[in-house]
Formats: sequence, structure tokens, C-alpha cells
Amino acid sequence: MKARKSSQIVIKMMKKLLTAGFDKNDSIELINGAIKLNEEEVYATIDTSIFDLYNGNVEFIKNGACKTYIKNKQNIEFVESNTLPLGILNNVEVSVFDKDINDGDIFIMCSDGVIDSKEEEQGDKWFIKLIKNISTNNVQKMSDIILKEAIDNNYGICKDDMSVIVVKVSKKAKK
Repeated sequence: MKARKSSQIVIKMMKKLLTAGFDKNDSIELINGAIKLNEEEVYATIDTSIFDLYNGNVEFIKNGACKTYIKNKQNIEFVESNTLPLGILNNVEVSVFDKDINDGDIFIMCSDGVIDSKEEEQGDKWFIKLIKNISTNNVQKMSDIILKEAIDNNYGICKDDMSVIVVKVSKKAKK
């Protein structure tokens, strides 16, 4: 519940700051400063993907977040950052990555509760194997399969919060 509450606060603050015209780096610094002022130990990750469908690319902003997985057919790529969550250091190192997007790319973002759900396996090998073997391109079905498997990894009990976002890029046919 604590992680959920801090995540909601960070999302609201980020949205308000960006909408007000603040630069993403300045916004993250302001949010980090606000978190550091809190007397409780609060940490929050930022994992944002900004899709520019007009130019055909995506910008990733990551701080303390899990990898973002990109599936196209059977190929799996990922974007990762080795930064710490907000609220730990006074100065925040923002990791920003750009990538061209292709028709059929499927972007999978999830929380560490999903990735770390299989305790007997270190890392994300089980997760990569799972998403490689998912045959549907329906993003809701993919998300449901991933979440169900993560919960099943711990005999139906969630030890941590679990979030999954799946997005598919599809080029519309011109009429």
C-alpha cells in the first residue's frame, strides 16, 4: 500500500509539472526533492515511455525501474537503466533512451514484483522465455497471461505489488 501511494503521488506530480511546461529533468529533480523532504523513507521509480507516432520513435525515461521488453515476432530486445529510485540520493541521474519503433513492436513494462516472482530463478530468464512463447498479439491477453504466471510463480500469492503494461504499435493500412 505504501508503494502504491508513493507511486500515485509521483505520477500526479510528474503529470502536473510536465503539463505546466517544466522540462522532464527539472520535473524529476523537483519530485526527488519533495520525496527527500518526507520524514518517512519513501522511494519511487519512474518508468515512462513517450511514443511519437508521427516520427516513429519512443523515448524512455527510467529511474530505478525494471527493464522494458520489446517483442517483435520471436525477437526480444530490452531497455534498461542502472539508476536508483527517487528519494535515495540528493541529485538524480536521469536515464533517457530513444528507439525507433516498427510495425508490430510490442512493449512490455512491469514492476519488480512480476520479474522477481520466481524466487528459484535469479533475474528475468523465466520472463523472457514466457514472453517469447506467448503466441497472441492481443495486449490485454498478453498482460493477463504475464500477471497470472507471476502470481502462479508463488502458488497464487502476491508477495509484492505487480503491475504490467503491454502496448502494441500497429501501422494502419492506408485506404
